[in-house]
Amino acid sequence: MKILLIRNSETAPEGAFGEWLAAQGHALEVVRGEDVTPEQMMAAELVVMFGSPRAVYQTEIPWIAAQRPMVAARLVAQRPTIGICFGAQMMAAAAGGSVQRHPDGSFYRGWRGIDDTAEPAFAGPWPRWHGDVITPPPQAEVIARDAGTVQAFRLPKAIAVQFHPEATPEIMQNWASLSPPGAVDEAALAEDSARLFPARTEAREALFAALLREAGV
Repeated sequence: MKILLIRNSETAPEGAFGEWLAAQGHALEVVRGEDVTPEQMMAAELVVMFGSPRAVYQTEIPWIAAQRPMVAARLVAQRPTIGICFGAQMMAAAAGGSVQRHPDGSFYRGWRGIDDTAEPAFAGPWPRWHGDVITPPPQAEVIARDAGTVQAFRLPKAIAVQFHPEATPEIMQNWASLSPPGAVDEAALAEDSARLFPARTEAREALFAALLREAGV
């Protein structure tokens, strides 16, 4: 299968998900979020949209404003789509939901569980790195929550996750280095990742397979 990977920031690459997709024999095309065209967005057999330190409500940024109608058209057409973090938020906004800062100012960084899901493949812990929260579209089915935040929702032939199953220890340490001083205990994060990333290999690959099934491919 030909898969279009939309890299919305060079700090949030496709990581472990990209490696797994390549290992399954899929043909991957990586395009920057600011460069994707409506034709690419609609034509791809599967689109996977990744994270960004930007927010989807920053529509004064031209590429964010341009990406939303492309995603909306793809979702209306029920073309297989997967969104991760910013990608999930873009899907929510494009389909009629909304995204906003966490009401109490919380910012989640590091490995966290999922306290409410009936789908075993979505159970955590997973890497999390977000301060924005999703109000899902009215037609969406929420399938995972944690601490009151939506962590996964599905639409027809589309699945969105707020957490970061693709994040490797190296990616997370880079995020930590870019965070405000004192926001992350980098040594503790490294210890968690050294323990959890290999321990979660089977669960991570099961989730990747579940994401493709949820997207209808």
